[in-house]
Amino acid sequence: MKSNTRFVALTLGIALVAAIAATLGAGVAASRQAAPSAVAVVDIDRLSTDLEEFKIPREQFIAKQNAWTEELKGLQARLASLDEELDLIPEGSTDARINKIIQRTTVESEIKTKGQLFQQASDLEQAKLFKRMYDKIADGAARIAQRDGIDLVLVDDRIFAIPATNRAAQSAMLESKKVLYASEPVDLTDELLTMLNNEFSAGK
Repeated sequence: MKSNTRFVALTLGIALVAAIAATLGAGVAASRQAAPSAVAVVDIDRLSTDLEEFKIPREQFIAKQNAWTEELKGLQARLASLDEELDLIPEGSTDARINKIIQRTTVESEIKTKGQLFQQASDLEQAKLFKRMYDKIADGAARIAQRDGIDLVLVDDRIFAIPATNRAAQSAMLESKKVLYASEPVDLTDELLTMLNNEFSAGK
């Protein structure tokens, strides 16, 4: 009988220890899950516009685009002039018409070729400039987040409204939508902009 009593007591003791351990483990897990995460947002569009470091490169890029556009306009004007000249050549002047058609074809081909080259160059320069800006913004956001104990920094896309009538466009936007609401205190844009502009002014 004493042996059975000791066995029951031992069993109850083990069960109690297991129950306490389970309760403590659940409490630790619950506290870990309940710990709030600090989240912030940044407006990359405004940063890319207002960062001093990239204003001159952006202006240089725009000037280059304008020069390309003007060159293409000049070629298009030349093409229109050749069309007018061709219309003035009598149908019987075969050699003259052929020469003019060859000139026109050459200019038309040049417009197409240069248009493609200019577009490729434009896309490449835009991509390289944006990559530099993005890396700068991401690095600055990471440093502020690490300093202030922020766990997650999101790109603020609140300015992009959901279309009212286009269901396909709604679905496409929802797939990439990150932020539905954010209060002003979690917006790091101004702080990040000031920090990066100050560092650029200081030559960092």
